[in-house]
Amino acid sequence: MRLAAAMEDRNLDHVALAMIANVSPHTVKRWLNGKFEPRHKNLVRLTDALDVSGDYLLGRT
Repeated sequence: MRLAAAMEDRNLDHVALAMIANVSPHTVKRWLNGKFEPRHKNLVRLTDALDVSGDYLLGRT
């Protein structure tokens, strides 16, 4: 997943992204560590918050 790169491009840390996407900072850390992938509703929140496509975020493009 390209979450870290998208966050870096927008100068966001995990706490800031969590606030924007309305998830917990712990959840963002789990995604960054590769322990979990976001469920569909959270993927939509991330793509909105980071202004990227789901395919990009998941590394499909």
